Amino acid sequence: MEIKFKSLFKQNLSYEISDNYPDGLIVINYQKSVVYWNKKAQELFGFSKKEVIGKNIGFIFADEVEKVYQSLGENRSLVLSVRTKLDQEIFVEITCADANNKEEMLITVRDVTKTQKLLEGLKAELDKTAKASQNKSSFVASLSHELRTPVHSMIGFSQALLDGISGRLTEKQEKYVSIISKNATNLLALLNNVLDLSKIEAGKMEFNFKNFDVVQVINSVTEVISHFAADKKLEFTVDLSDVIKRSIYSDENMLRQVLLNVLNNAVKFTEIGSLSLKVIHPDLEFIRYQGINVPPDFTDKSYLMFSITDTGIGIAEEDVNNIFDEYRQFDRSASKKYGGTGLGLAITKKILNHLGGVIWVESEYSQGSTFSFIVPVERPKITEEI
Repeated sequence: MEIKFKSLFKQNLSYEISDNYPDGLIVINYQKSVVYWNKKAQELFGFSKKEVIGKNIGFIFADEVEKVYQSLGENRSLVLSVRTKLDQEIFVEITCADANNKEEMLITVRDVTKTQKLLEGLKAELDKTAKASQNKSSFVASLSHELRTPVHSMIGFSQALLDGISGRLTEKQEKYVSIISKNATNLLALLNNVLDLSKIEAGKMEFNFKNFDVVQVINSVTEVISHFAADKKLEFTVDLSDVIKRSIYSDENMLRQVLLNVLNNAVKFTEIGSLSLKVIHPDLEFIRYQGINVPPDFTDKSYLMFSITDTGIGIAEEDVNNIFDEYRQFDRSASKKYGGTGLGLAITKKILNHLGGVIWVESEYSQGSTFSFIVPVERPKITEEI
């Protein structure tokens, strides 16, 4: 319909045919004076034809007139805030096109007030929600930080008592102090997780990208995990035979934390059997399949994939897609037995997002799980040039 009327104007046909058009139609000459004003335009702005014919278009669009001038001849639409004759604010979408052999311009005006106010309301709510979320994250981060100091003291003093700083403890005293030490250590781990998650959500987590030896990082983590696995009499194997690139570019501490989180989970939820870690360079087709946007100068050696397999309790099919959500515990009976708040994997996923990687899980309930994650291990040459 709109195209048809523009065509009519270009053919220099009568303006009167446009009076029943559902949108406002305004025609201006090369001096930017109004030469035509249809009934819908009168309804929108409240001005009669006599009040606007011969007036500069700035009379209608006031403070927004420069935007109108810029759009003339560009054949694009834009949304403007204008005042009516009764000084009411309305939002209009305008489009401009040549008319009458380019001697005049046709401006189509559509009332989008309801839509625009709805969008502004939604944006305000989103901004309010985002601000509240950021404030919450900042508060939680501050609270967690303040709580860590007394918890550290609890751990330190309980360990000192166990070491005999006040003399030898009785068997009963040692049992109670050990419980205090263990629970304080668990509380500290929880506070650290809450603090990390809050920092990430508040955008305050600091990342330090540099070159480092990935094999050394892996060995330092697996050395710790091997002791945990041995305590539970679990077999633990590590396969780095496919790792060709040892010197990588990433955040060393964050990668260490991710690997430690996933391996620690594997030990935690495995009572009998084994766990294993295998690291490879995946091919680019598989990397893209996992949703990673691969820079044009990257090869398959530009990424590492870590796969951690265990023979633990596994994850039910309906819980697999939610396993990386904050505070999500996929098995309530398991959470009571093994503890935790469901933050570790959520933090792991958020850290990997910042590292440019992804994580996923393949699991069968009561049969074990395989957690895999991919991280880029090079700096894109294109980024360096920029």
